[in-house]
Amino acid sequence: MAQQELMCLVWNGESSSAARRYALKTLSVAHQIGKSPIQIAIPNNTPTLLDLNMVRPTITLSLLLDKKVTGKTITGTSEGGGTTYKVPTKQDMEYFVTENGYDASSKLTLMLLHEDNNYEEYEFAVQQFTTNLMPSKEDRYDSTLVVLVTKRAGTYDQLTDD
Repeated sequence: MAQQELMCLVWNGESSSAARRYALKTLSVAHQIGKSPIQIAIPNNTPTLLDLNMVRPTITLSLLLDKKVTGKTITGTSEGGGTTYKVPTKQDMEYFVTENGYDASSKLTLMLLHEDNNYEEYEFAVQQFTTNLMPSKEDRYDSTLVVLVTKRAGTYDQLTDD
């Protein structure tokens, strides 16, 4: 079973030496789905509503990022065997956010792990990344990662821990 604080995995979609796979120390996950129904005002009548079911899902992750490299990893299964995900530092995440854009050839992937070894998988694009160094946590950064996601791609139930 995945550790509770490592409930989120991100991957930059690369399978070569450029692959970046991170297990994030996640404090909270907020999932928002926005829609834009249209309200048509008609004089002296009840407005007509038109919902074209256009959704805009967003996930906001509250994270803890270490200042120093810890060497901690988590292993998740994938096609052809296990895959290792590194616990990133602030600098690792800055590089991930600034150097990895979403495109069709290397889709950014987010996996939210559940305690029962299932997970939800999404493709995403980063909208915002914020870090904050607090005096009470001098060895770690409080961070927020806001991502625009697709509809859930699926779930998988074979995840293991190191």
